[in-house]
Amino acid sequence: MHADRRYPTAVLLAAAFLAAGLYGRSSSLLLLSVPLLVYAASHLLSHALLRRPLLDATRSLSSGRIVEGDALDVTLSVTNRGQAVACAAVLDEVPGGATVVDGEASFCGPLESGGAITIEYRLLAGRGLHEQASVRAWVWARFGLSLEEYRFDCPTFVSVLPLIEKLPRMAIRPRKTHAFVGPVRARAAGPGVELFGSRAYAPGDDVRRLNWRAFARHGRLFVNEYEQERMTDVIVILDVRASVHVREGGESTFEPCCRAAASLAAHFVREGNRVGFLMYGRFLDWIQPAGGRFHLEKILASLAKARPARSDAFQDLAQLPIQMLPSGSQIVIVSPLSRTEDAMVAAKLRARGYSVLVIYADSLELERESLPDDPARALALRIRRLEMQIDFQVMESLGVHVVPWNVRQSLGSAIRAARLDQAERRIH
Repeated sequence: MHADRRYPTAVLLAAAFLAAGLYGRSSSLLLLSVPLLVYAASHLLSHALLRRPLLDATRSLSSGRIVEGDALDVTLSVTNRGQAVACAAVLDEVPGGATVVDGEASFCGPLESGGAITIEYRLLAGRGLHEQASVRAWVWARFGLSLEEYRFDCPTFVSVLPLIEKLPRMAIRPRKTHAFVGPVRARAAGPGVELFGSRAYAPGDDVRRLNWRAFARHGRLFVNEYEQERMTDVIVILDVRASVHVREGGESTFEPCCRAAASLAAHFVREGNRVGFLMYGRFLDWIQPAGGRFHLEKILASLAKARPARSDAFQDLAQLPIQMLPSGSQIVIVSPLSRTEDAMVAAKLRARGYSVLVIYADSLELERESLPDDPARALALRIRRLEMQIDFQVMESLGVHVVPWNVRQSLGSAIRAARLDQAERRIH
Protein backbone atom coordinates (compact mmCIF):
# COMPACT_ATOMS: atom_id res chain seq x y z
CA MET A 1 0.00 0.00 0.00
CA HIS A 2 1.30 3.45 -0.97
CA ALA A 3 -0.13 6.61 0.65
CA ASP A 4 -0.86 9.78 -1.27
CA ARG A 5 2.14 12.16 -1.19
CA ARG A 6 0.25 15.37 -1.94
CA TYR A 7 -0.44 16.09 1.74
CA PRO A 8 3.21 16.37 2.93
CA THR A 9 4.06 18.41 -0.17
CA ALA A 10 1.30 20.94 0.65
CA VAL A 11 2.43 21.14 4.28
CA LEU A 12 6.05 21.79 3.29
CA LEU A 13 5.05 24.52 0.81
CA ALA A 14 2.79 26.20 3.39
CA ALA A 15 5.59 26.12 5.95
CA ALA A 16 8.00 27.62 3.44
CA PHE A 17 5.60 30.50 2.63
CA LEU A 18 4.99 31.12 6.34
CA ALA A 19 8.70 31.19 7.12
CA ALA A 20 9.43 33.48 4.18
CA GLY A 21 6.52 35.80 5.09
CA LEU A 22 7.53 36.05 8.72
CA TYR A 23 11.17 36.56 7.89
CA GLY A 24 10.49 39.18 5.26
CA ARG A 25 7.41 40.62 7.00
CA SER A 26 5.43 40.11 3.79
CA SER A 27 1.68 39.78 4.11
CA SER A 28 1.34 38.52 0.51
CA LEU A 29 3.57 35.51 1.26
CA LEU A 30 1.58 34.82 4.40
CA LEU A 31 -1.64 34.91 2.40
CA LEU A 32 -0.19 32.43 -0.12
CA SER A 33 0.19 29.89 2.65
CA VAL A 34 -3.53 30.04 3.57
CA PRO A 35 -4.88 27.98 0.59
CA LEU A 36 -2.16 25.40 1.12
CA LEU A 37 -3.00 25.13 4.82
CA VAL A 38 -6.71 24.78 4.02
CA TYR A 39 -5.94 22.13 1.43
CA ALA A 40 -3.65 20.24 3.85
CA ALA A 41 -6.28 20.35 6.59
CA SER A 42 -8.99 19.15 4.22
CA HIS A 43 -6.71 16.45 2.91
CA LEU A 44 -5.86 15.35 6.46
CA LEU A 45 -9.55 15.16 7.35
CA SER A 46 -10.32 13.26 4.16
CA HIS A 47 -7.47 10.85 4.84
CA ALA A 48 -8.79 10.24 8.36
CA LEU A 49 -12.26 9.49 7.00
CA LEU A 50 -10.94 7.29 4.18
CA ARG A 51 -12.36 3.80 4.26
CA ARG A 52 -9.62 1.26 3.77
CA PRO A 53 -10.46 -1.98 2.03
CA LEU A 54 -8.64 -5.28 2.37
CA LEU A 55 -8.10 -6.39 -1.21
CA ASP A 56 -7.09 -9.74 -2.64
CA ALA A 57 -6.36 -10.31 -6.33
CA THR A 58 -6.17 -13.55 -8.30
CA ARG A 59 -5.49 -13.93 -12.02
CA SER A 60 -6.18 -16.97 -14.19
CA LEU A 61 -5.26 -17.68 -17.81
CA SER A 62 -7.10 -19.82 -20.31
CA SER A 63 -3.81 -21.60 -21.07
CA GLY A 64 -0.18 -21.43 -20.06
CA ARG A 65 0.94 -22.37 -23.57
CA ILE A 66 -0.44 -21.01 -26.82
CA VAL A 67 0.72 -20.86 -30.42
CA GLU A 68 1.71 -17.62 -32.09
CA GLY A 69 -1.40 -15.91 -33.47
CA ASP A 70 -3.81 -17.43 -30.92
CA ALA A 71 -5.57 -15.21 -28.37
CA LEU A 72 -5.23 -15.65 -24.60
CA ASP A 73 -8.20 -15.12 -22.26
CA VAL A 74 -7.30 -13.46 -18.94
CA THR A 75 -9.62 -13.31 -15.92
CA LEU A 76 -8.73 -11.06 -12.96
CA SER A 77 -10.77 -11.22 -9.74
CA VAL A 78 -10.41 -8.60 -6.98
CA THR A 79 -12.18 -9.26 -3.66
CA ASN A 80 -12.75 -6.70 -0.89
CA ARG A 81 -12.67 -8.23 2.61
CA GLY A 82 -12.50 -4.82 4.30
CA GLN A 83 -14.59 -1.64 4.34
CA ALA A 84 -16.65 -0.54 1.38
CA VAL A 85 -15.17 2.25 -0.75
CA ALA A 86 -16.98 4.80 -2.87
CA CYS A 87 -14.51 4.70 -5.74
CA ALA A 88 -11.82 2.16 -6.57
CA ALA A 89 -9.74 1.72 -9.71
CA VAL A 90 -7.98 -1.52 -10.70
CA LEU A 91 -5.42 -1.81 -13.48
CA ASP A 92 -3.94 -5.12 -14.58
CA GLU A 93 -0.43 -5.23 -16.02
CA VAL A 94 -0.25 -6.00 -19.73
CA PRO A 95 3.09 -7.64 -20.61
CA GLY A 96 5.33 -6.07 -23.19
CA GLY A 97 4.85 -7.44 -26.66
CA ALA A 98 1.15 -8.09 -26.03
CA THR A 99 -1.94 -6.06 -26.88
CA VAL A 100 -5.51 -6.16 -25.59
CA VAL A 101 -7.78 -7.13 -28.49
CA ASP A 102 -11.05 -7.57 -26.61
CA GLY A 103 -12.34 -6.22 -23.30
CA GLU A 104 -10.60 -3.90 -20.85
CA ALA A 105 -7.74 -4.60 -18.46
CA SER A 106 -9.05 -2.03 -15.95
CA PHE A 107 -12.04 -1.24 -13.71
CA CYS A 108 -13.29 1.92 -12.00
CA GLY A 109 -16.30 2.13 -9.68
CA PRO A 110 -17.60 1.43 -6.16
CA LEU A 111 -16.51 -1.69 -4.29
CA GLU A 112 -18.72 -2.97 -1.51
CA SER A 113 -17.53 -4.77 1.60
CA GLY A 114 -17.38 -8.49 0.82
CA GLY A 115 -17.91 -7.73 -2.84
CA ALA A 116 -15.76 -8.69 -5.80
CA ILE A 117 -15.10 -7.45 -9.29
CA THR A 118 -14.11 -9.54 -12.28
CA ILE A 119 -12.12 -8.19 -15.22
CA GLU A 120 -12.08 -10.27 -18.37
CA TYR A 121 -10.10 -9.43 -21.47
CA ARG A 122 -8.25 -11.07 -24.34
CA LEU A 123 -4.58 -10.69 -25.17
CA LEU A 124 -2.72 -11.22 -28.43
CA ALA A 125 1.00 -11.77 -27.81
CA GLY A 126 3.99 -12.42 -30.02
CA ARG A 127 6.38 -15.34 -29.70
CA GLY A 128 8.15 -15.47 -26.36
CA LEU A 129 7.76 -16.06 -22.63
CA HIS A 130 5.45 -13.40 -21.17
CA GLU A 131 4.92 -12.61 -17.48
CA GLN A 132 2.15 -10.66 -15.81
CA ALA A 133 3.56 -9.78 -12.41
CA SER A 134 1.48 -7.23 -10.51
CA VAL A 135 -1.96 -5.67 -10.19
CA ARG A 136 -2.38 -2.02 -9.15
CA ALA A 137 -5.40 -0.52 -7.39
CA TRP A 138 -6.28 2.98 -6.19
CA VAL A 139 -8.85 3.94 -3.56
CA TRP A 140 -10.27 7.47 -3.28
CA ALA A 141 -12.08 9.13 -0.38
CA ARG A 142 -15.66 10.22 -0.92
CA PHE A 143 -14.65 13.78 -1.86
CA GLY A 144 -11.61 12.66 -3.77
CA LEU A 145 -8.98 14.52 -1.74
CA SER A 146 -7.27 11.45 -0.32
CA LEU A 147 -5.83 8.60 -2.37
CA GLU A 148 -4.10 5.34 -1.50
CA GLU A 149 -2.43 2.97 -3.93
CA TYR A 150 -2.23 -0.81 -3.56
CA ARG A 151 -0.03 -3.25 -5.44
CA PHE A 152 -0.47 -7.02 -5.51
CA ASP A 153 1.99 -9.64 -6.72
CA CYS A 154 0.21 -12.46 -8.53
CA PRO A 155 2.65 -13.63 -11.23
CA THR A 156 1.35 -15.67 -14.14
CA PHE A 157 3.30 -16.89 -17.15
CA VAL A 158 2.37 -17.81 -20.68
CA SER A 159 4.64 -19.30 -23.30
CA VAL A 160 3.84 -18.29 -26.88
CA LEU A 161 5.29 -20.90 -29.20
CA PRO A 162 6.29 -20.15 -32.80
CA LEU A 163 3.79 -20.91 -35.51
CA ILE A 164 4.37 -24.29 -37.18
CA GLU A 165 3.94 -24.61 -40.92
CA LYS A 166 3.15 -27.95 -42.49
CA LEU A 167 6.04 -28.74 -44.83
CA PRO A 168 6.14 -31.00 -47.90
CA ARG A 169 8.13 -34.20 -47.94
CA MET A 170 11.92 -33.87 -47.94
CA ALA A 171 14.00 -36.86 -49.02
CA ILE A 172 17.12 -36.84 -46.84
CA ARG A 173 20.03 -39.28 -47.19
CA PRO A 174 22.35 -39.11 -44.15
CA ARG A 175 25.33 -41.43 -44.03
CA LYS A 176 24.30 -43.12 -40.79
CA THR A 177 20.97 -44.46 -39.58
CA HIS A 178 19.74 -46.24 -36.46
CA ALA A 179 18.48 -49.80 -36.16
CA PHE A 180 14.88 -48.71 -35.62
CA VAL A 181 12.34 -48.41 -38.39
CA GLY A 182 11.93 -44.90 -39.76
CA PRO A 183 11.41 -42.87 -42.93
CA VAL A 184 15.02 -42.72 -44.21
CA ARG A 185 16.39 -45.11 -46.82
CA ALA A 186 19.40 -46.83 -45.28
CA ARG A 187 21.34 -48.00 -48.39
CA ALA A 188 21.02 -51.62 -47.21
CA ALA A 189 18.84 -54.54 -48.25
CA GLY A 190 16.00 -55.49 -45.98
CA PRO A 191 12.31 -54.83 -45.32
CA GLY A 192 11.09 -51.80 -47.25
CA VAL A 193 9.06 -50.58 -50.18
CA GLU A 194 11.73 -49.16 -52.53
CA LEU A 195 13.47 -51.64 -54.86
CA PHE A 196 17.14 -52.03 -53.91
CA GLY A 197 18.25 -54.72 -56.40
CA SER A 198 18.02 -58.38 -57.29
CA ARG A 199 20.07 -61.46 -56.37
CA ALA A 200 20.05 -65.18 -57.10
CA TYR A 201 17.41 -67.21 -55.38
CA ALA A 202 18.46 -69.15 -52.29
CA PRO A 203 16.49 -71.84 -50.49
CA GLY A 204 14.21 -70.25 -47.90
CA ASP A 205 13.63 -67.02 -49.78
CA ASP A 206 10.08 -65.73 -49.98
CA VAL A 207 8.63 -66.87 -53.29
CA ARG A 208 6.50 -63.71 -53.40
CA ARG A 209 9.69 -61.75 -54.10
CA LEU A 210 10.61 -63.77 -57.20
CA ASN A 211 11.53 -61.64 -60.21
CA TRP A 212 9.78 -63.39 -63.08
CA ARG A 213 11.08 -61.00 -65.71
CA ALA A 214 14.67 -61.87 -64.76
CA PHE A 215 13.75 -65.56 -64.86
CA ALA A 216 12.29 -65.16 -68.37
CA ARG A 217 15.46 -63.44 -69.55
CA HIS A 218 18.14 -65.56 -67.86
CA GLY A 219 16.37 -68.85 -67.16
CA ARG A 220 17.41 -68.67 -63.49
CA LEU A 221 15.46 -67.67 -60.37
CA PHE A 222 16.09 -64.24 -58.92
CA VAL A 223 14.49 -62.50 -55.94
CA ASN A 224 13.96 -58.77 -55.45
CA GLU A 225 15.58 -56.98 -52.53
CA TYR A 226 14.19 -53.81 -51.01
CA GLU A 227 15.94 -50.97 -49.27
CA GLN A 228 15.58 -50.72 -45.52
CA GLU A 229 13.97 -47.61 -44.04
CA ARG A 230 15.47 -46.54 -40.76
CA MET A 231 15.43 -43.74 -38.23
CA THR A 232 18.18 -41.11 -38.29
CA ASP A 233 19.41 -38.11 -36.32
CA VAL A 234 18.43 -34.70 -37.67
CA ILE A 235 20.08 -31.66 -36.06
CA VAL A 236 18.30 -28.33 -36.60
CA ILE A 237 20.65 -25.36 -36.06
CA LEU A 238 19.12 -21.90 -35.66
CA ASP A 239 21.48 -18.98 -36.16
CA VAL A 240 20.54 -16.32 -33.55
CA ARG A 241 23.51 -14.00 -34.08
CA ALA A 242 22.17 -10.45 -34.21
CA SER A 243 24.89 -9.42 -36.68
CA VAL A 244 23.53 -11.65 -39.47
CA HIS A 245 19.85 -10.76 -39.14
CA VAL A 246 18.24 -7.77 -40.83
CA ARG A 247 15.50 -5.63 -39.32
CA GLU A 248 13.63 -2.98 -41.30
CA GLY A 249 10.66 -1.26 -39.71
CA GLY A 250 8.43 -3.87 -38.13
CA GLU A 251 9.87 -6.78 -40.12
CA SER A 252 12.99 -8.85 -39.58
CA THR A 253 14.55 -12.12 -40.65
CA PHE A 254 14.72 -13.41 -37.08
CA GLU A 255 11.06 -14.23 -36.46
CA PRO A 256 10.62 -16.09 -39.79
CA CYS A 257 13.77 -18.10 -39.01
CA CYS A 258 12.34 -19.10 -35.62
CA ARG A 259 9.12 -20.27 -37.27
CA ALA A 260 11.15 -22.13 -39.91
CA ALA A 261 13.21 -23.94 -37.24
CA ALA A 262 10.01 -24.92 -35.40
CA SER A 263 8.40 -26.19 -38.61
CA LEU A 264 11.47 -28.23 -39.55
CA ALA A 265 11.76 -29.78 -36.08
CA ALA A 266 8.06 -30.68 -36.08
CA HIS A 267 8.29 -32.12 -39.60
CA PHE A 268 11.20 -34.46 -38.84
CA VAL A 269 9.81 -35.54 -35.45
CA ARG A 270 6.44 -36.41 -36.97
CA GLU A 271 8.17 -38.45 -39.66
CA GLY A 272 9.69 -40.61 -36.94
CA ASN A 273 13.27 -39.30 -36.72
CA ARG A 274 15.32 -38.31 -33.70
CA VAL A 275 15.71 -34.52 -33.73
CA GLY A 276 18.30 -32.41 -31.93
CA PHE A 277 18.22 -28.64 -31.67
CA LEU A 278 20.98 -26.05 -31.31
CA MET A 279 20.66 -22.27 -31.00
CA TYR A 280 23.97 -20.75 -32.03
CA GLY A 281 24.80 -17.19 -31.03
CA ARG A 282 25.02 -15.99 -27.45
CA PHE A 283 25.69 -19.41 -25.96
CA LEU A 284 25.20 -23.05 -26.87
CA ASP A 285 21.57 -23.88 -26.17
CA TRP A 286 21.72 -27.57 -27.02
CA ILE A 287 18.98 -30.23 -26.88
CA GLN A 288 20.09 -33.82 -27.40
CA PRO A 289 18.46 -35.77 -30.26
CA ALA A 290 15.32 -37.62 -29.26
CA GLY A 291 11.88 -38.31 -30.65
CA GLY A 292 8.26 -38.04 -29.64
CA ARG A 293 5.72 -35.36 -28.91
CA PHE A 294 7.15 -34.37 -25.53
CA HIS A 295 10.58 -33.87 -27.04
CA LEU A 296 9.05 -31.60 -29.69
CA GLU A 297 7.41 -29.58 -26.91
CA LYS A 298 10.85 -29.15 -25.34
CA ILE A 299 12.27 -27.79 -28.59
CA LEU A 300 9.32 -25.41 -29.07
CA ALA A 301 9.67 -24.15 -25.49
CA SER A 302 13.32 -23.38 -26.20
CA LEU A 303 12.37 -21.57 -29.41
CA ALA A 304 9.83 -19.46 -27.50
CA LYS A 305 12.73 -17.96 -25.53
CA ALA A 306 14.97 -17.31 -28.56
CA ARG A 307 16.32 -13.76 -28.88
CA PRO A 308 18.94 -12.15 -31.17
CA ALA A 309 22.27 -12.34 -29.39
CA ARG A 310 25.68 -10.74 -29.56
CA SER A 311 28.77 -12.64 -28.46
CA ASP A 312 32.44 -12.30 -29.31
CA ALA A 313 32.94 -16.02 -28.70
CA PHE A 314 30.32 -16.99 -31.30
CA GLN A 315 30.72 -14.14 -33.75
CA ASP A 316 31.59 -16.55 -36.58
CA LEU A 317 29.80 -19.75 -37.54
CA ALA A 318 33.23 -21.41 -37.61
CA GLN A 319 32.96 -21.84 -33.81
CA LEU A 320 30.17 -24.36 -34.29
CA PRO A 321 30.78 -27.23 -31.81
CA ILE A 322 31.04 -30.09 -34.30
CA GLN A 323 32.10 -32.52 -31.56
CA MET A 324 28.60 -32.26 -30.06
CA LEU A 325 26.85 -33.30 -33.26
CA PRO A 326 26.28 -37.04 -33.88
CA SER A 327 28.57 -38.28 -36.64
CA GLY A 328 26.97 -39.00 -40.00
CA SER A 329 23.74 -37.23 -39.08
CA GLN A 330 21.60 -34.83 -41.13
CA ILE A 331 22.37 -31.16 -40.37
CA VAL A 332 19.78 -28.49 -41.18
CA ILE A 333 21.04 -24.89 -40.80
CA VAL A 334 18.54 -22.01 -40.72
CA SER A 335 20.44 -18.76 -41.25
CA PRO A 336 20.72 -15.64 -43.46
CA LEU A 337 24.42 -16.57 -44.05
CA SER A 338 25.34 -12.93 -44.57
CA ARG A 339 29.06 -13.74 -44.49
CA THR A 340 30.95 -15.69 -47.15
CA GLU A 341 32.95 -17.61 -44.52
CA ASP A 342 29.67 -18.90 -43.05
CA ALA A 343 28.90 -20.66 -46.32
CA MET A 344 32.26 -22.40 -46.13
CA VAL A 345 31.38 -23.80 -42.68
CA ALA A 346 28.52 -25.75 -44.26
CA ALA A 347 30.99 -27.19 -46.79
CA LYS A 348 33.34 -28.22 -43.96
CA LEU A 349 30.49 -30.04 -42.24
CA ARG A 350 29.89 -31.93 -45.47
CA ALA A 351 33.59 -32.83 -45.66
CA ARG A 352 33.40 -34.27 -42.13
CA GLY A 353 30.74 -36.76 -43.19
CA TYR A 354 27.53 -34.92 -42.40
CA SER A 355 24.65 -34.50 -44.80
CA VAL A 356 23.95 -30.75 -44.85
CA LEU A 357 20.86 -28.78 -45.82
CA VAL A 358 20.95 -24.98 -45.61
CA ILE A 359 17.73 -22.97 -45.38
CA TYR A 360 18.98 -19.60 -46.62
CA ALA A 361 16.82 -16.74 -45.29
CA ASP A 362 16.97 -14.18 -48.10
CA SER A 363 16.79 -10.65 -46.67
CA LEU A 364 17.27 -8.68 -49.90
CA GLU A 365 13.57 -7.82 -50.14
CA LEU A 366 13.71 -6.23 -46.68
CA GLU A 367 16.96 -4.40 -47.43
CA ARG A 368 15.58 -3.08 -50.72
CA GLU A 369 13.02 -0.91 -48.88
CA SER A 370 15.67 0.84 -46.76
CA LEU A 371 17.73 1.94 -49.80
CA PRO A 372 16.96 4.96 -51.99
CA ASP A 373 15.34 4.24 -55.34
CA ASP A 374 18.19 5.01 -57.72
CA PRO A 375 20.50 3.16 -60.16
CA ALA A 376 23.07 2.63 -57.41
CA ARG A 377 20.58 0.59 -55.39
CA ALA A 378 19.73 -1.61 -58.35
CA LEU A 379 23.42 -2.20 -59.04
CA ALA A 380 24.17 -3.02 -55.38
CA LEU A 381 21.28 -5.50 -55.19
CA ARG A 382 22.38 -7.13 -58.43
CA ILE A 383 25.95 -7.52 -57.16
CA ARG A 384 24.71 -9.00 -53.90
CA ARG A 385 22.46 -11.41 -55.77
CA LEU A 386 25.39 -12.56 -57.92
CA GLU A 387 27.53 -13.11 -54.81
CA MET A 388 24.78 -15.25 -53.33
CA GLN A 389 24.51 -17.33 -56.50
CA ILE A 390 28.25 -17.93 -56.46
CA ASP A 391 28.10 -19.06 -52.83
CA PHE A 392 25.20 -21.38 -53.67
CA GLN A 393 27.06 -22.91 -56.60
CA VAL A 394 30.16 -23.48 -54.49
CA MET A 395 28.14 -25.18 -51.73
CA GLU A 396 26.18 -27.27 -54.23
CA SER A 397 29.40 -28.40 -55.91
CA LEU A 398 30.71 -29.53 -52.50
CA GLY A 399 27.59 -31.56 -51.74
CA VAL A 400 25.64 -29.05 -49.64
CA HIS A 401 22.03 -28.56 -50.66
CA VAL A 402 20.72 -24.97 -50.38
CA VAL A 403 17.10 -23.83 -50.26
CA PRO A 404 16.83 -20.10 -51.08
CA TRP A 405 13.90 -18.76 -49.08
CA ASN A 406 12.31 -15.32 -49.27
CA VAL A 407 11.28 -14.70 -45.65
CA ARG A 408 8.11 -12.96 -46.82
CA GLN A 409 6.92 -16.20 -48.38
CA SER A 410 6.14 -19.59 -46.87
CA LEU A 411 8.95 -22.05 -46.28
CA GLY A 412 6.90 -24.81 -47.88
CA SER A 413 6.83 -23.02 -51.22
CA ALA A 414 10.63 -22.63 -51.13
CA ILE A 415 11.06 -26.35 -50.40
CA ARG A 416 8.75 -27.27 -53.25
CA ALA A 417 10.69 -24.98 -55.58
CA ALA A 418 13.91 -26.72 -54.52
CA ARG A 419 12.28 -30.09 -55.40
CA LEU A 420 13.64 -31.86 -52.31
CA ASP A 421 11.13 -34.64 -52.78
CA GLN A 422 12.51 -35.59 -56.20
CA ALA A 423 14.71 -38.67 -56.42
CA GLU A 424 17.25 -36.99 -58.67
CA ARG A 425 17.67 -34.12 -56.18
CA ARG A 426 18.04 -36.12 -53.00
CA ILE A 427 20.31 -34.65 -50.33
CA HIS A 428 23.52 -36.63 -50.09
